[in-house]
Amino acid sequence: MEPVRKETGGYRVPSLSEIEAWLREKGIRAPINRPALEAALEHLSRGMRAEPIAAVGVEPVAGENGYLEALVDLEPSFVPTGSEGGTIDMRASLIHNVVPGQPLAVIHPPTAGRPGLDVCGGLVPANPGEPLNLKLGRNTRRAEHDPNLIVAESAGHARLMDGMVDIQEFYLVDGDVDYGTGNISFGKSVLVMGDVKAGFSLEAGGDVEVTGLVEDCRVRAQGKVVVRGGFTGQGKGALSGRGSVTLGYVRNQQVRCEGDIRIAKEAVNSRLQSGRSIAVSGLLAGGKAQARDAIECQVAGTETGTLTYLEAGFDYTVVEEMGGIRFEMEKVGKYALKIEDSLRHIHDIEKLNRRLDSRTIDLLFELEAMRAKVDAKIRSLRELHSEMERRASDPESAVVTVHKRAYPGVVIKIGKEIHLVDEILAGPRTFFPLDGAIRVR
Repeated sequence: MEPVRKETGGYRVPSLSEIEAWLREKGIRAPINRPALEAALEHLSRGMRAEPIAAVGVEPVAGENGYLEALVDLEPSFVPTGSEGGTIDMRASLIHNVVPGQPLAVIHPPTAGRPGLDVCGGLVPANPGEPLNLKLGRNTRRAEHDPNLIVAESAGHARLMDGMVDIQEFYLVDGDVDYGTGNISFGKSVLVMGDVKAGFSLEAGGDVEVTGLVEDCRVRAQGKVVVRGGFTGQGKGALSGRGSVTLGYVRNQQVRCEGDIRIAKEAVNSRLQSGRSIAVSGLLAGGKAQARDAIECQVAGTETGTLTYLEAGFDYTVVEEMGGIRFEMEKVGKYALKIEDSLRHIHDIEKLNRRLDSRTIDLLFELEAMRAKVDAKIRSLRELHSEMERRASDPESAVVTVHKRAYPGVVIKIGKEIHLVDEILAGPRTFFPLDGAIRVR
């Protein structure tokens, strides 16, 4: 809007009603923004430009995408509640028994959305939501009376895998894993309604749930692991899982997993290795805890100064792969030395002005070709090792949190930086890396 100069001097400012009438003549049907126009007229009366928004249409509301609503508890939560690292509910279960025909989930279709209006009253179409492209998991089907209802086709263990509701058969041990059962090796999930006794092993291609204790034995799962009692013994036990691991407590044992480690009570003199985070809702003392993202506990160390290592900011799985690469480099390096010795021997023969026979000449060419391949292999391994070294350490976002108390003897390591607790620290305290050092807040 431009001010209009009157022939007699000054400016003629149109009235609000004149502007409204002009807008209606132009076909504007949306409500007039009178406050904006009044402010603009004030500017015009002073000879200033004004560009008010006179009317606004109604924006369309996009439709909601289709989604899946679970009708059974497919993802039990063992995460501590509250900012102070509250208790872990060990009553939750990994194994969800279902029967044939039982409803498992409902597919909610997308909505069309709500159309909007332009300033002239015309409809503005809304973008509809995207339908959920759901693939059916094993042993599930769509209900005959409702294609959006997913039901169990057979009895088993219901879980959510890669966005699909999956029914997996599981092996039930109605008691202890001991001489009565022998070692357990099953390609799917396993539920033990007792203890896993010392000296025995349990391997599962799915999840593992133990209602009692795990003693000095080996437990390995391709999924999650829950031990309601605890994991204890003389340090001869090892428990590992591809998913998360949840324990009542752990003493003198080794636990490792690619997911989170959750411990309801205490972890004493143990080796804990997590590909994500470690949370102990009690005492964490002795041994070593290693996690990529975060470590938290209520109390770290003991009054007697028990040496306790809390290490965050690196991926132990990548570190182990790096160890394998170094081993491979050492083997290839020894092979390269043998090739060099053979080539040196042939060249020494040449220096003595001895003629090389055809077989030796062929061997010379073969050794030269092998050396080139070995050199290329060594370069490739070094590059891979360097790349993994960059991936192994990510200290920028890693933290160690002690909610109540940290005792002397606790060693905090985040990335390459180390902090030694040399006095009793009352919590909550969070240790984090900053400017090449570990800070405490």
